[in-house]
Amino acid sequence: MKYHLSWAACVKHFAVNNQELNRFGADVEMDERTLREIYLPGFEATVKAGEVLTVMGAYNKFRGQYCCHHEYLVNDILKTEWDFKGTYISDWSGVHSTPEAVEFGMDLEMGTCRPYDDYYLDAGFRQGLESGVYREDQLNDKVRRNLRTLYLAGAFDAERKPGARNTPEHQATARETAREAMVLLKNDDSVLPLNPKAIKKLAVIGKNAVAKHSNGGHSSAVKCLYEVTPLEGIRQYLGDMVEVVYEPGYSDGEAGLSAIPTEYLATVDEGWGVKGWSVSYYANQKFEGPVVFSEYTELPRFKREDFVAPEGIDSYSHSAVYRAKLKVPETGDYLLTVVTDGSVCLKVDGAEQINATGLTQCEKRQVTCHFEVGKTYELELSYKCGEPMYCFYFGWVPCWENEAAHSEEFSNALALAQDADAVIFCGGLTHRNDLEGQDRHHLALPDEQDVLIEALLQVNPNTVITLVGGSPVQMPWIEQAKSVLWMWYAGMEGGHAAAELLFGAASPSGRLPVTFPNSLEESPAHKLGSYEFDKSVYSEGLQVGYLYYSTHSIQPLFAFGNGLSYAEFEYENLQLLAGEGDAAVTATLDVRNIGSRAGKEVVQLYLQDVEASVFRPKIELKGFEKIELAPGETQQLSFELTARDLSFYDVDARAWKAEPGEFIVHIGRSSVDLRLSQSIVLEIH
Repeated sequence: MKYHLSWAACVKHFAVNNQELNRFGADVEMDERTLREIYLPGFEATVKAGEVLTVMGAYNKFRGQYCCHHEYLVNDILKTEWDFKGTYISDWSGVHSTPEAVEFGMDLEMGTCRPYDDYYLDAGFRQGLESGVYREDQLNDKVRRNLRTLYLAGAFDAERKPGARNTPEHQATARETAREAMVLLKNDDSVLPLNPKAIKKLAVIGKNAVAKHSNGGHSSAVKCLYEVTPLEGIRQYLGDMVEVVYEPGYSDGEAGLSAIPTEYLATVDEGWGVKGWSVSYYANQKFEGPVVFSEYTELPRFKREDFVAPEGIDSYSHSAVYRAKLKVPETGDYLLTVVTDGSVCLKVDGAEQINATGLTQCEKRQVTCHFEVGKTYELELSYKCGEPMYCFYFGWVPCWENEAAHSEEFSNALALAQDADAVIFCGGLTHRNDLEGQDRHHLALPDEQDVLIEALLQVNPNTVITLVGGSPVQMPWIEQAKSVLWMWYAGMEGGHAAAELLFGAASPSGRLPVTFPNSLEESPAHKLGSYEFDKSVYSEGLQVGYLYYSTHSIQPLFAFGNGLSYAEFEYENLQLLAGEGDAAVTATLDVRNIGSRAGKEVVQLYLQDVEASVFRPKIELKGFEKIELAPGETQQLSFELTARDLSFYDVDARAWKAEPGEFIVHIGRSSVDLRLSQSIVLEIH
């Protein structure tokens, strides 16, 4: 397998970082084989083959010690065993000890949350050097590594040429990358590609058709010059050929909530002399101390990306209380709703009605309150803002409105689909669901999208389902859907790339790098592992992802490596030859495009150790290659398997070990679609 990585790349979250629940303190426990065979190989490859200059430590602990200053991970493995010469840096505020940071490999402490002198590698390190607690050679090693990184990155090059960004070439690369990554998961009856000549009216339905994602997700955010949405890409691709109409079909974020009209409100403090809500901000998350800032607002809500913090308030750490007096114009039952991913409390006349505490993704909490005409009710809505919190929204459904009023978007979407010649649904996740600092609690699509998809498929069985997201979702409607295109978060040119695939200007060629389970409970990490707030025990061991599914012959929703094409490929002539030196086995085969159009194929090689002295998963991916073939074209591929590819990690010997015996090489299109298999007996010395 070949790796092509930039020298200046930073490898993040070394080495075991799989959950955001208590990511600053959770302690991970796992056996050595799992560490070596599952979690370290990617880092090892980027360090050795990719020659990265910087590696960033993870927030959490591993075997009781923080990853940012971990003697075994950093000193023993990264810097000694792998001979890493670059800079080991911390994630923001990921250092917790001056002695451990000095002794155990931390070269550059990162953070912006406290005065400079308070950082562990500043005053504490300097004073320790002056008193003789720390050695000068420890300082020299850290300085040398930082300078080496700056030198190799060209920081000291007086003739360094200025760079360029957002050039037409960059934009073309962005479009190609998006196009190559998108995965066609299902395409029964060859629904895709759509034929524009057969369509007069195209209905595009779903909020992700118009949503922009590039500036969300916290650390994954990028500042694009522009971002082409799927709807824009489709309209630009089709031009005047087809009438393209759009309906959202569902509500996101505020979930269709309507604000309480200010005509029914009065602020609790009559001194304001206005109708609406008073809001008081505290400089901590405990509603303690003096009120730092007060203001008036017509609508209680918080959205981090839009929040302008008053002076004296930290947008990542504060609390606030909204208060208002309510007089309703009609006696009846009123539905009050909070949507949030944090800690929000609603009180009516001092009685707690909603208490959403410690959420890690957006959830809807509702309560029905009976209000009478002529009475005044005091409303108090408070929130505690911690770093993971992204938003809260508040609204109501008054007694004179019925459920039908809030299904208008749903009804409009179905009517539009019924009137159109073709339908594309564009839904999935957003960075309300996929973002740093939070874990999803389930695999269901948000905002009742599954209900809308099932209804659209009833109206038009050929509805094309396109989904945005960075992590798997359940698809309870998958048996009814004929075509599903997984688009990921496709970046600035994603809309153009999607249109090219949907209408056949290009053939899909992406493959799933993860397994999509049928349910969260089925996933081995949840079925076998133990992920608690303080301690995470990776008891699933090597049985993760496709390694688990293939070993136990379980059919997932979509398998690792899965992805369809508009072309069709045939595999033949697999031959194995025992090699010498680094190449323990050489596998060759022919791949032929037997379809009517050009396409790209990702040929995958999986290895099976028939009998081993230790547990080994049934198959393990050992190589893949993406090739492009014209109709009728054949190409011979060659894979070289090294002794390391044949090996497992021997815990007792603390080394990689390959045992003699029978191995089976499987060649296929995914971990469940294996087209060719052949065995070979190897005498390994």
